[in-house]
Parts: sequence; structure tokens; C-alpha cells
Amino acid sequence: MNTMRSTSILASDYELPDEVLTFEQLSERFGAEAAQKVFAGSGIRSRRVAPPNICGSDLAYAAADRLLQRCELDRSTIDLLIFCTQSADYLMPTTACVLHERLQLSKRCAAFDINLGCSQYVYALSVAHSMIASGSASRALVLTGDTMTRTVHPMDRSLVPLMGDGGSASLIGQVAEGEGFLGFELGTDGTGHRYLMIPAGGFRQPVSAETRVEVADNEGNVRTAENLHMNGAAVFHFAISVVPPTIERLLARLSLRMEEVDLFLFHQANRFMLDYLFRKLKIPSEKTHVYLEEIGNTSGSTIPIALTDAWRAGKIRPGMLVLVIGFGVGLSWAATVIRWPLNAFEPAEVLAQAETANHAPI
Repeated sequence: MNTMRSTSILASDYELPDEVLTFEQLSERFGAEAAQKVFAGSGIRSRRVAPPNICGSDLAYAAADRLLQRCELDRSTIDLLIFCTQSADYLMPTTACVLHERLQLSKRCAAFDINLGCSQYVYALSVAHSMIASGSASRALVLTGDTMTRTVHPMDRSLVPLMGDGGSASLIGQVAEGEGFLGFELGTDGTGHRYLMIPAGGFRQPVSAETRVEVADNEGNVRTAENLHMNGAAVFHFAISVVPPTIERLLARLSLRMEEVDLFLFHQANRFMLDYLFRKLKIPSEKTHVYLEEIGNTSGSTIPIALTDAWRAGKIRPGMLVLVIGFGVGLSWAATVIRWPLNAFEPAEVLAQAETANHAPI
């Protein structure tokens, strides 16, 4: 007898910092021609930047607290908290424990972090689903939050124009059989772990005078060993190589066709990569959602932010099939298909507040 429970995303919200790094400011820093060239490829005109006193956990907290209040949830019923971040508050303890206190959750609530970059949200969904399906938990909060703009050297023209800060909150709970998460496809290629990397700052290479030395590459990008490094060509090749077969395998395992999927939500890396993948997979534009131009690449938060934006816009409705895929740091990737449940909290009530909803006090 199958006792596994069906689960799904039941509600979502996100938080963005108020400060904006504009196209005009980048033109002043790098030159108008360089800024225009980056915009043409990335599709990012501006990005959000958190002030020095705000961490990724603060952004996640604001989104989670607003979600809990909006849905009028009893906080004692949350028995699993997963926080996804690459910019933790401390080396220890896990930031999920800090958020547990701030959100005033029950002591019977498990709490831990997942550090996996651009694929971490879908990985966290798979963990939350597994724990609820097995009976280890009943209701989960999956939070994301990063301030990756602080990891980028201010004169790195390849990354400053791309990265933005943001956080999100998703409520995961039980749904009717046949609804919610239909399956997951997870993968790793550790041979590419150096393609997206901050070399110094951990125990393998502690910070020192040497790690603070600024070095310019052949394209004029300035970095230290303490800054985020990206091999753009290698990451692009990885994405276009792994995303299509991952989607094909997942759909085949679920006996679904591409045409049956109502919405495809991809990690919002940059516009050029997304358009390339959409063309390669022959996905019509009306079955995609891109929320990138005004906020930038928010790393592990791009998918839940785009999902919330699409949901508010009416692109996600009960019964629809939504395919979500994240890919990046690690190198790692994760995909899932969701049949949107009937008992999800209706986001229409916040549509009228869309302009102000993402600036709650932290």
C-alpha cells in the first residue's frame, strides 16, 4: 500500500532591496559602449543591491514573515525550515537557526541550510517533498536569500552587470493525489566546480594579503582571489549541454510531452542563454516567463522570484503543468514538474499591492 503523500508549493513571496544599480551608473563605471554590449547580451538593465547592513537572511525573513501573515498560518504548524544561501550570516551556526528564532517557529521544527547556488531552490523542494511525503514533516518553509553582489569585484565588468540581490519564501505542504510535484531530476558534474568559484575565504585557502591582490584578466576584468570568478564560456556550454537532456529525461519518466507543459521556468541566468535554450527546445514565448531586466540574476532566488511573478500575473493556475529547472554552481542542476494544486493560496489578493509588496520593513 502506497502511503507516500503528495506535496506542492502552496504559496510564495519574495523580497528585493530598494537600492538599484542602473544602466547609467554602469555606463559611468565601465563606459557606455561596454554597458550597452553587456545589456544586449544579458537583457539586464538594472539590478538590486542590498545595503551593507542587510544579509540574504534578512531578505528571506521579510518574504517569509509576509507570507505567513498573508496566509494567516499558525507558525506552530511549520515543522521544517530549509534556507538556501551561498552568503550565510556566519560560518556557524547554520543561518536557518537564526531565521527559526526570528520567525518564532516551534522547537519541533527542523532547520538547516542548503548551499548550492543556482540549483539550490529545486534541490530544497526535493528535500522538503521527500520529508513530507515520508511523514518526517507536514508543512515546510523553503527560503532563499543571497547578497552575491558583495562577492563581485566592483571593476569586474563581466559580473557586476549581471548579479543582483534578493530573497524568497515558499510554503510546501500536502495536496491531493496526482497534484503537486510529479517527479525530480537531479545531477552533478563536479569536474566543473572551478567554473563558478570564490577561491579564497574558506578553510582550503584562508584570506591573507595575497588573496587581496587585484589581478586583471585579458578582457580587463579586475578580481582578487576573494571575489567571485566565472568562466562564462564554460558555464554557457554546460547549461546548453545539460538542460535539454535533463528536461527530456524527466518528461519521459513522467510519460509527458513538451507540448503538455503549460509553463517553463528556468534559472534566470541571462537573456541570451534563456533565449538560446528556448529556441533549442522549441518552447514558444507564451509558455515562458522571464523576470530579469529590472532585478538582475539573483542566483538561487531567481526561480522562486520568477515563479511568484508569473503566479501573480495569472500565468499559473490550478491544474497547469509547470516545469522548473535550475543549473549552475557546482556544477549542478535540478528540475521538477508540478501540477499546480487546487488548494494553493490564491495570490490575487496581493496583485493590487504588487508595487509595494516587496519592500516590507526588515
